[in-house]
Amino acid sequence: MVRAKKTPHPFDRDLGAAIRAARARRGVSRETLAARTGIALSNLKRREDGVNETTVSELERIAAVLRVSAREIVDMALSDYSGDGFAQQGTPQDGLRRLLASMSEHPRTIDDADNVTYIGHVAPAARDAANTDERKPPSD
Repeated sequence: MVRAKKTPHPFDRDLGAAIRAARARRGVSRETLAARTGIALSNLKRREDGVNETTVSELERIAAVLRVSAREIVDMALSDYSGDGFAQQGTPQDGLRRLLASMSEHPRTIDDADNVTYIGHVAPAARDAANTDERKPPSD
């Protein structure tokens, strides 16, 4: 089975750009940042390019090496994300509102064409559906 390629969230691009800008301001090369954070150079490049998500742990390590707060990097990214993409920036609060709104939109992952007709038992037992592990009392 071929796994579908994950599409990065648009905010990942702005976060990557903020990381790149913070790195440039500090005069740290990508190679040096990769070595000091323990993030593979190819992975760091993909994060700066916004192709891959940056984890909180990675962001904290990057911020520590660059001697800036993770909050400062995130605020830069949120300011960029709040703009319209034409050199207009909003506030980090505007960006956060936009990010939260985009996260609350549930993408449709199952299409009507994906419905399969089942033969036999379709509905799981109540215990299985609730994902519980009911244990029977020990027998004496």
